[in-house]
Amino acid sequence: MSTSPSKTLSPTELAKLEHSFASDPSSDAYKPLAEAYLDLGRFMEAMVVCKKGVKAHPTAADPRLLLARVYAAQNKDKKALEEVMGALQVQPEDKAALRMAGVLQIKGGEQDVGRGNLLKAYQADPGDPETVTLLQQYKVEIPRPAAPTPVLAPVAAPPPAAAEAPAAATGGGAATGAST
Repeated sequence: MSTSPSKTLSPTELAKLEHSFASDPSSDAYKPLAEAYLDLGRFMEAMVVCKKGVKAHPTAADPRLLLARVYAAQNKDKKALEEVMGALQVQPEDKAALRMAGVLQIKGGEQDVGRGNLLKAYQADPGDPETVTLLQQYKVEIPRPAAPTPVLAPVAAPPPAAAEAPAAATGGGAATGAST
């Protein structure tokens, strides 16, 4: 689920990430730095950086999801779920947020709601291997698409000219036969 850097960042590489973030806190530099801190188990630093990311990018789900990962890594599932729900408020169809919400809800005892969110994540991207794995892990059955209902075309009434033509032909034939 993580696209985070390697856990073996050198002090120089970490310093570069910190410098990038410090020089422009409103940029996307928060993400690799927070992921590095998370991977190093430096949760307080990761939280601070993520919160700045949330403030700088209020309409994006990513900073809240990353903050949720920081909380989840500390077994603070309730706080993690709060952040995931915040991410879903700004991006309701975000598959990663739906997936994480589903897992946290199932772990928290909200089986039906959690399964529903896993299914929504699947519907957002049926080919996503992480979602498919979680559906299998939590024994969530993927609904089979219903067979399409045949649509019966309405029987059209004959056009008015066609309806009058047989009557005219019958009436015309009788008139013709009488004159001979």
